[in-house]
Amino acid sequence: MKKISILLLTIGLFSLVSCKKDETKTVLEFFKPAVILTPSAGSAFVLKEELKDSLLFKFTWSAAEYNLKQELIPPTYTLEMDLKGNNFSNPKVMYTGQGFAYSMTVGAMNDLILSVFNGVGDSLYQFQYRVKASLASDNPATNNISDVVTFDITAYSAEVILPPIYLLGDATTVGWDNTKARVMSHLEGGKFAIVEHLLTGGKFIKFIANRGAWAPQWGTDAAATPEAGNLVYRPTESEPDPPAIPCPLTEGDFRIVADTALMTYTVTATSMQLFLVGDGCTAGWDPASGIAFTKDSTGYFSLTTTLAAGNLKFMETTTGWAPQWGTDESGSSNFGNLVYRPTESVPDPPSIPSPGAGSYKIFIDLVKLKYKIVAN
Repeated sequence: MKKISILLLTIGLFSLVSCKKDETKTVLEFFKPAVILTPSAGSAFVLKEELKDSLLFKFTWSAAEYNLKQELIPPTYTLEMDLKGNNFSNPKVMYTGQGFAYSMTVGAMNDLILSVFNGVGDSLYQFQYRVKASLASDNPATNNISDVVTFDITAYSAEVILPPIYLLGDATTVGWDNTKARVMSHLEGGKFAIVEHLLTGGKFIKFIANRGAWAPQWGTDAAATPEAGNLVYRPTESEPDPPAIPCPLTEGDFRIVADTALMTYTVTATSMQLFLVGDGCTAGWDPASGIAFTKDSTGYFSLTTTLAAGNLKFMETTTGWAPQWGTDESGSSNFGNLVYRPTESVPDPPSIPSPGAGSYKIFIDLVKLKYKIVAN
């Protein structure tokens, strides 16, 4: 009978010891990593929402070789994905098993880019993939890794829908009635937000996962402040209630963000009224002439007005240049991100470009911090 063991000799070299009468040794002179066969390196994929249920690609790879033939169990293969330049510092594991293939649909890849990698629709990203073969998860010496292949993938704009969480508390408009808790919008990953009018005077808020139930829920800890703090999770009603989150010291509209992945929350005062200014509208750059938006609901504003070529900004007041909202470098004349300037001591954000002469409707979403301008 033979007894087989693996000894690490040098990096990438192993010896197989056979207990025979003459104590001879068979040396493992090499191991050969798996090779990614498909898709081809350098491929480019443009994802389209109407094809979300279609097959995007099927990864296939060759078997890794350890030169131990029948004496060894099959390797376990791990397919890893990461953005180019990250050097697989925190890769997404797409497959683990003893097979040689993994398939992915267009929609699944798009969701992965937008949620896990915090990507943006209609943008091109370079992703790298590799296959790691291992004989034993607790023995890194048996790992061997394929060459890295790189693909260009352009995502489409789509909202990744996660089960919502809800806001309630005696600082809110719904009180502690968990059947009427206010739904929060999903931003990315495990992050949710809402703009809510909060009361003051020793009042509190919490988050729950399901209307009509007190668990799962999120409260906070003893270090909490009205502005920010840690979330504490209560998975079932058999677990003790965590403390509630204290409300701000002044009444008003607040943007509340609960990050259930990082387990943190923030509560930030936000706009209760907005005015349009800029050389792209009839108000010009005179805050006193600012055109008032309609407050459609807490955190949401709209305005139908005539625009011209030029630039725009949104002001909270008609008596000064702050607080105000602009955009970032990616902002366009149709849509973009909102960037806040709370006081005049903070640098101005870039202006929002006007789409040109015509009648337009402007929408402002202070929950997701987005604006949109459409022809009327």
